[in-house]
Amino acid sequence: MFTENKYYGEIWFEENENFKCFCILTINDRKVSLETNLAKKKSYYKEKIILGTFTGLGYLTFIDCQIKLSQSGITEARIYQPKYCFISAYHFVKITDLKFKKFRIGNDAIVDWIFKSNWYDFIEDKLIKETDVTNQFNIKEIGLSIEIKQSSSFTSGHKEFALKNNGYLTFESDNEISLLNAFDYYNSFQKLLQFISAKTQQFTFFSFQCLGCEKYIDLYYKEDRFEKSGSNYIHLFYDEIVNDLPVLIKNIYTSDSFKFCLDKLMENLLGFKLSYSRRFTNSIATFEAYNKLYLDHKNNKLTYYLEYNKENIIAISKMNEVSFKDFKSTVVRSRDYHVHSNLNNKDIYSDFELLYISFLFDYVVGLGLLQNMKVSNEVLNKVIMQGQSVFVYMQSSNKFLSQDPFEQEKTD
Repeated sequence: MFTENKYYGEIWFEENENFKCFCILTINDRKVSLETNLAKKKSYYKEKIILGTFTGLGYLTFIDCQIKLSQSGITEARIYQPKYCFISAYHFVKITDLKFKKFRIGNDAIVDWIFKSNWYDFIEDKLIKETDVTNQFNIKEIGLSIEIKQSSSFTSGHKEFALKNNGYLTFESDNEISLLNAFDYYNSFQKLLQFISAKTQQFTFFSFQCLGCEKYIDLYYKEDRFEKSGSNYIHLFYDEIVNDLPVLIKNIYTSDSFKFCLDKLMENLLGFKLSYSRRFTNSIATFEAYNKLYLDHKNNKLTYYLEYNKENIIAISKMNEVSFKDFKSTVVRSRDYHVHSNLNNKDIYSDFELLYISFLFDYVVGLGLLQNMKVSNEVLNKVIMQGQSVFVYMQSSNKFLSQDPFEQEKTD
């Protein structure tokens, strides 16, 4: 894909190939910009399609090009910022009815998740390379196969030798799929990876196999939602979850209930600067959605859901029976205060407490989802211990660190 920050070429509008203009393509903050004199007489906010050829890249098709800068005078000047860039060494891409069966993605988050490190043995004076990891999953219900792979690549010169681990995903469908289908397949995997490892990243490359020439064509866009993320949530390495991956991958592509619950969890896991009360209401909504979808019971009251999940709540929070009774009533009062605006409710959780109650509910939902998919007890116990480390131990430490002496004076 892009190996440099700047490229030179010429571009033109799809409907007027005879009028071409010089262009400088730059990549800044993972966004592509086209600086050029190419312009239309009538003013537009964006251009649907721009075509171009660039040294070191080949044939480029730019889609949904917003005009970020427009200057008129002796000469016209424009800076376009395309949402999608198709890069091919052989031909332009016709986006109308674009179909393919196979696509590949590189993502370094897979390397962090699989966590196989090469190292140098200074005593034996030799390089120790870990065996490449490859695992394939078939989802027969939708005719899709997914391969997860980590392998190494190297660069060498007269000054240095560099060995790098790379993570790859390969998707192959029995049927022709659209670009939107491909995005959906990839984003579903990203959600699952965020759920079990608490971290995802922007892809390093995205390419699909052209049905016409059978060559791979690169696609670039800024992956805003999964560009870089991390959270205090479930974090399981590949080796810890590998035996349960088949059921997890099957469910993310075939279970609407599982996908819906993950979407709700993502609002907290990928949310940016959420207030503690907003995070709490998100967690309550996710908890209620999980119970409504997975419990075969007509009672939809929060108190019933809390009682039903009592064992998991106590396991993660380490509270006793008496504390659980108070917990139930305080959660309901706090929910009614923040969701239903019952401002007369007293004895509700403070903002600080809301944050960790939110963490608790997110862990309870995650644990419940894994239990419903019958993953191993070893994995379930690790999730419980990770929940305890956040709700019990992290909360205790941060409560002490966040004490405000002026607030204390108020209460004295």
